[in-house]
Amino acid sequence: MLTRKTFLAFAATIAVVVAAALFMALTSGQTQADASGATKPVAVEVSAAVQDDLIEYVSAVGTVTAMRDVMVSSETGGRITAVPVRVGDVVRRGQTLVQVDDELRAIAVDQAKAQLQAAETNLKKAKRDFERSETLSRSGDVADVELEGYRLAYHSSEAQYTAASAALKLAQRQYDDTKIKAPIAGIVALRKVEVGEMVSPGREVANIVDLSSVRVKLSIAEEEIGKVRLGQPATLRVDSRPGETIHGTVYTVGSKTETTTGHSYPVEVIVRGKEAAQLRSGMFARTDIHARSAKGAIAVAKESVVSSDSRPAVFVVENGIARLRPVTLGIRAGDRYQVLSGLQAGELVVSFGQKSLKDGSAVQYK
Repeated sequence: MLTRKTFLAFAATIAVVVAAALFMALTSGQTQADASGATKPVAVEVSAAVQDDLIEYVSAVGTVTAMRDVMVSSETGGRITAVPVRVGDVVRRGQTLVQVDDELRAIAVDQAKAQLQAAETNLKKAKRDFERSETLSRSGDVADVELEGYRLAYHSSEAQYTAASAALKLAQRQYDDTKIKAPIAGIVALRKVEVGEMVSPGREVANIVDLSSVRVKLSIAEEEIGKVRLGQPATLRVDSRPGETIHGTVYTVGSKTETTTGHSYPVEVIVRGKEAAQLRSGMFARTDIHARSAKGAIAVAKESVVSSDSRPAVFVVENGIARLRPVTLGIRAGDRYQVLSGLQAGELVVSFGQKSLKDGSAVQYK
């Protein structure tokens, strides 16, 4: 018969054996689960690297302005008698925009013409008298003192003629200024006076804009300005013509920042000809400057690019395994990057699910 002490020792042994068995079972199950999880492929999306022509754009929103925008001012004073143009009219250079009362100035012109005619008559007479006295002086029939008097009269007549001629030019200019004319060909964008109003010198009367060529003024960020060059093509889109593309060219590139805080530079894009007629001064234009291009480049989606120790890389799928491969990038064209080295056209690149991958991870995809 077992003693109490022997029975307790036997029970303790059985408990230890059972506990060890349970521990081994749990450890074995966990190990199998870990092994199963390690070999389970990661679901990803892939896309093939393609060979394509890429264009890198520098984009900005700019304001359309006329190539020439002139505010016309009066150079005379008086009452307006006629305004023969309206807003929106197309005018040629030299066409009358505003007529100021010219009656008194016309009279001044007639007076100046009469004075010039009288001065011309006196000059001719003084010239003949001087030439005749000079001839007679050679034969001794006219004294030197008398000859000098004719000479002075002739020179005085010349001065009077010059003064009368200048007076006529001044009177004619004042008369011409009563017709306020367009200094350039263009469109009447603003008319600021009406018939019956009084104007004075310097008063603004109209605004003429030349829309045969227009400029789009842009502000380009510091990190992008180095990509912009004179003559680069650009495409523009405006809300007034949805779905249409307007073509222009980089006209100026600023070398000095346009803001007090820096970091942006002025650029102008010019649009000429018929396409310029589609734009109006003050419009907003979304502009894409064609900065750089690459023909036949290897291209991947920007989502495919990951960083490995600050160096760009992509996951390339080879026989169901994702391999992290460093690449050298070129230009960025929209949502794609040019790959200069490290990748060949047709290779499968992971485009979604990279965050769950490590080099050598098993993957599955459709």
